[in-house]
Amino acid sequence: MTDTSLTNQNMISKDSLPPAAQRWLAKALPANYILPSSIKLEQEGSMDIRNGWTPFTASGIYYGFPLSFQWQARFQMGTGFWFLAEDGHKEGKGWGGAKLWGLISLGKRNDSEVYSSQIVRNIGELPWLPGLALTDSNLIWNNLNETTFEVRHIIEDDEITVRFELNDMDDVIRTYSPSRVYDIPRGYEEAPWYYEFSDHQEFDGVWIPGTAVGTFEKRTGPWEYMRVKITSVTS
Repeated sequence: MTDTSLTNQNMISKDSLPPAAQRWLAKALPANYILPSSIKLEQEGSMDIRNGWTPFTASGIYYGFPLSFQWQARFQMGTGFWFLAEDGHKEGKGWGGAKLWGLISLGKRNDSEVYSSQIVRNIGELPWLPGLALTDSNLIWNNLNETTFEVRHIIEDDEITVRFELNDMDDVIRTYSPSRVYDIPRGYEEAPWYYEFSDHQEFDGVWIPGTAVGTFEKRTGPWEYMRVKITSVTS
């Protein structure tokens, strides 16, 4: 699906981006690519829940200007037990929660910390969404070196920063934020966070990583909390 209502006012010129970002997008997007208004990702993977890896299947819809997403995953906890998890952000609000069998609430959070965390995630997942990288003029792109650039987004007094690292084939292999919020029983903590991407391949005519591993650098050491594989991309 495409949206011809995307205007130059909302979009970023590819020529204005750092050289590494230009090379990444030149490889990822086909010639004469029409920027979409949304992209749907289908995924499968596993997440570390209570010190055990729990399998899930997920579907997420990601939108352009302004960037936002809605993500839903079904986690299989054992015979007869499953829950739905929902994450996302839109119009200045973020949320995350889960329901047993899709009906009984297991908790939901929508504090300002959640909003900030979801924006970090959204920007950090742009390697899966190169078609949306140019659609939001709120993003600030900075050159760091020949293979690294950063994307910043300012929320009131808070600044979100995500660094992108390329390999020698101009594929994004890592996105990193020096600070992302994660849940703890009675509040939130912050830690450096990153995705490590691999298995780059073509989906829906676009070159993206097929797999990723998500990690928080907690005080006690690295916490690898998610392993995910892309199964389908639709735009």
